[in-house]
Amino acid sequence: MNNKYDIIIAGAGASGVFMTYELTKLGVGARVLMLEKGSPLEQRICPIKKGITDKCIKCSSCSIMNGYGGAGALSDGKYNITNEFGGDLYRYVGREKAMELMLYVDSVLCELDGNEARLYSTKSSDLKTLALKNNLHLLDASVRHLGTDINYKVLENLYAQLKDKVEFHFLTPVKAL
Repeated sequence: MNNKYDIIIAGAGASGVFMTYELTKLGVGARVLMLEKGSPLEQRICPIKKGITDKCIKCSSCSIMNGYGGAGALSDGKYNITNEFGGDLYRYVGREKAMELMLYVDSVLCELDGNEARLYSTKSSDLKTLALKNNLHLLDASVRHLGTDINYKVLENLYAQLKDKVEFHFLTPVKAL
């Protein structure tokens, strides 16, 4: 397998998906393989949602947690744009660069039909004023709230751009490096 690909990406979560997006956008011409423990997006349906069971049955690959788009694919689709919480990218690239990268990701999400989703902000908001009056201090953040349906559509659109440029192997866990 090593000789056939220039780059192998383990996992089709947010990082893996954006890595493939960037590689294809840059046109590096690399032969890219993405390995994913879970299913393609359209096959990610939990047995609870199907009505097969009313409780978790510990599927070998959980459709909620694994598969194209990662754990956030079937979520409410909230993307936080802040250095105040949710990660420490800024420690590696600096606060300004981290914000620049988060805004770039937001612009990509918008290009992929996420532009309908509202961008909320705590900065200079009535909520922040009310909180301060009560000695509560909100963290400054912008949040793009795609919601489950738009989030799913964005991931579908992203996959459509990548599927002919990247080889995907679903239901293929990485066991060793």
